[in-house]
Amino acid sequence: MNKNILKKIIIWGLFLVPFMPLLVSSSLFFPFITTKAFAWRIIIEIVFGLWLILCLVAPEYRPKKSPILYSYLAFLVIIGVADIFGVAPIKSFWSNFERMEGFISLLHLGAFLLVTGSMFKEREWKWWWDTSLAVSAIMVVYCFFQLLGVLAIHQGGARVDGTLGNAEYLAVYMLLNIFIALFLFIRTKKGNFSRWVYGILIFAQAVILYYTATRGAILALIGGLGVIALLSLMNKEHPKAKKFGIGFIVTCFVLLGAFLALRNTAFVQKSDVLSRFASISLSELQSEGRAYIWPMAVEGIAERPILGWGQDNFNYVFDEHYSPAMYNLEPWFDRAHNIFLDWGVSGGILGLLGYLSLYVFLLLAIWKKDTLLTHLEKSMLTGLIAGYFFNNFFVFDNLTSYILFAALLAYVHSRTVPAENTQKKPLSENAATFYAVIIVVLLVPMLYFVNIKPLIANEDLIDALQIAQTSGADMTGAVTYFEKAYNESRLGRPEIVEWIASDVTAVLGSNISTDDKNNYFTFAKQAVEAQAADVPTDARYQILAGSFFSATGYPDEALTYLKTAEKLIPGKQQVYFELGQVLVDQKDYAGAEAYFKQAYDMAPAYQEAQIIYLIGAIYANDSATANMLAALIPSNVLTTDPRISNVLYATGNYSELITILKNRLTLAPTDPQNYASLAIAYVKAGDKNDAIAVLENLETTMPQYKAQADQYIAQVKNGTLQQ
Repeated sequence: MNKNILKKIIIWGLFLVPFMPLLVSSSLFFPFITTKAFAWRIIIEIVFGLWLILCLVAPEYRPKKSPILYSYLAFLVIIGVADIFGVAPIKSFWSNFERMEGFISLLHLGAFLLVTGSMFKEREWKWWWDTSLAVSAIMVVYCFFQLLGVLAIHQGGARVDGTLGNAEYLAVYMLLNIFIALFLFIRTKKGNFSRWVYGILIFAQAVILYYTATRGAILALIGGLGVIALLSLMNKEHPKAKKFGIGFIVTCFVLLGAFLALRNTAFVQKSDVLSRFASISLSELQSEGRAYIWPMAVEGIAERPILGWGQDNFNYVFDEHYSPAMYNLEPWFDRAHNIFLDWGVSGGILGLLGYLSLYVFLLLAIWKKDTLLTHLEKSMLTGLIAGYFFNNFFVFDNLTSYILFAALLAYVHSRTVPAENTQKKPLSENAATFYAVIIVVLLVPMLYFVNIKPLIANEDLIDALQIAQTSGADMTGAVTYFEKAYNESRLGRPEIVEWIASDVTAVLGSNISTDDKNNYFTFAKQAVEAQAADVPTDARYQILAGSFFSATGYPDEALTYLKTAEKLIPGKQQVYFELGQVLVDQKDYAGAEAYFKQAYDMAPAYQEAQIIYLIGAIYANDSATANMLAALIPSNVLTTDPRISNVLYATGNYSELITILKNRLTLAPTDPQNYASLAIAYVKAGDKNDAIAVLENLETTMPQYKAQADQYIAQVKNGTLQQ
């Protein structure tokens, strides 16, 4: 075994890692997440396997002992135990396509930390950080094209998101790279061209960070720089450092005062970014998601204080403590949007302490006396850690920030741990070969089962969705791909089941053979039931199963799952909407109205609950309740929501239906469907003359539809006009 060749391959593999943020493949499900994660895992597994082989023959590359490595190992053990004894161990290990985290990601980060901390010396680290900054420069250019409108902003709106697909992910990526560039800037001698490059890049990154409009990250940058300024006051190595510290602090106070004075001016209010800062208030904080989910997380930690719930299991805390007042927020939260609360929920107090210990030992390593770091370098690294720490109070981590944090741990470890004096001997040629073969034999199936099979399943899911969501497509292909995706991999299976269930009506309503429909229904039914049984206390999948059976005509099974969901998340209105719909289908209108009322009473201001309760009241012929609700709902909603006109038609309330359709025609006089619908309503009400008048009006308003209108008029006269 040639250790020089092994070393070069490992180094090159590690230098591919900074390019992960740029990777996006539209052929994958959750492309901004899964593309990066699969590439990262494959690279790390190969690099780690080769590093293990290298360590057999080159003892100098074996890991050195340090508190940083021990703290990460302790954190890994704590979270591993928490996952094993958590609510859903398999989910905690694999995570899902949307997040691609779980314990498996911690293992890969640990492998990355070990390899970089053992392989890189100061020269390699300089090149690696420069590579990361070069990639961030590419990201900056991409984002400027987004600002110019040349490239689309994937989230929509004005907040740039780069190739990360999320403004908050981009913000923390820029935040960390700004501090890295600043660290290298102060280490570069004056007059050196690269110093100018770092300076320009810092400015450009700060501009992009500004246009992410991510308040937490922007404040984290200011806070991190503030920490550097405070530490500069104690810097005796550079006489100008103290002046910089005082100047920065004074400038911050001046800018803060100016902003507060100008916060209500047109200049601030017209800025997408500045207006977000100007709008910060207690009432705003109380209305956003964190005001609900942070207290949930605290309660979750109190319920399982030692080892928590296991990774990726915040949804169980969410179900238990869901508040009906959250109706206007996203329907499901799987994170607390605070990394410290997230680790507290995942690993309990021990897990949180394990995570915090990474910061503690990182700072202790930076500031210990016998390091080669200067005071200014220590200050810069501390500012980076402070900024990252502050930012994490408002977000959860993602792969790109995890990688950069792990790289920081490895960098400080390699720069602060002295070379060991003890002589380590390489293994004999025969022993090294034997163990190398074992490593390769284990590596190949790991690559296949951890990455290749889930990657194939992910692509199969995308292929299935593209067919299922294409009008007139042959659903046979969708069926095949859904079945392949489901059977291919454990990773992502819950998401695959969700799409299998949601597209079942499209498949069963297509023109494939009856046998194929029956086979698909059997497969989908088994998949939905298996998923619900696999996570029996997860309300989301009990609701999914209930909706599936409701949509496919099995009301008894639907009610069983939905009533289970009601016990698991009693405050969520969606459960009562689904329960009521099952009873509507069974023509138990009084029972349906009772469920809809229950949902409405939880949060009377919830407009969707008002509409559905109104529909239930119409079905139940409860005119008093229907009139009360109609008075609450805005007139344009009453006019345009097709569910309301449909229920009026279904229940024969033609007078009210005609009023709504006349208003709809007034709002949209160029939509020919509005004329046809109103004409049908008049016919159902027994008024053929007004029906004909509406159709003649259509001919006058839009002559291009005269032939069709004449056909309808003839049908009105002979009594054959139908909806």
